[in-house]
Amino acid sequence: MEDIEGSRNVRIRHIGIVTADLERSATFYEKVFGFKRLGDVRTPGHFPGKALDLTDGEVNYSLLQPREGIERSDWSQGAMGPNHVGVEIEDTGRVVEVLSGLGVEIYGAEEATPPRFFKFLDPDGVEVDVATPDRSWRIA
Repeated sequence: MEDIEGSRNVRIRHIGIVTADLERSATFYEKVFGFKRLGDVRTPGHFPGKALDLTDGEVNYSLLQPREGIERSDWSQGAMGPNHVGVEIEDTGRVVEVLSGLGVEIYGAEEATPPRFFKFLDPDGVEVDVATPDRSWRIA
């Protein structure tokens, strides 16, 4: 395998997030981050259930709701996998307001107002960390 350090040709294309309620999660991410719906863009037969893709304009967020009766082992990639989702946004104040209006608890926040970094749990308990661009990692 060739060393791709410094390559700009590799990037995250999408992340799959399992949800108990597709519509609830889609509406949540639309309200909180302004993500846009793309519809179901997955390969037919790839996932045993319903799917809905959202985008921030660069990365797709594939929301996945398994059919009832489907065992986790039938579609899971295993116990290891994503631990949380990180989102970069300039206006964290607006996100804090929306989350507060939805009754969502924010934790791990900086002392600044609005915080430049904080975390919360989505409706299914997926941890989301939010950071302003100046708090994000950059390649020099």
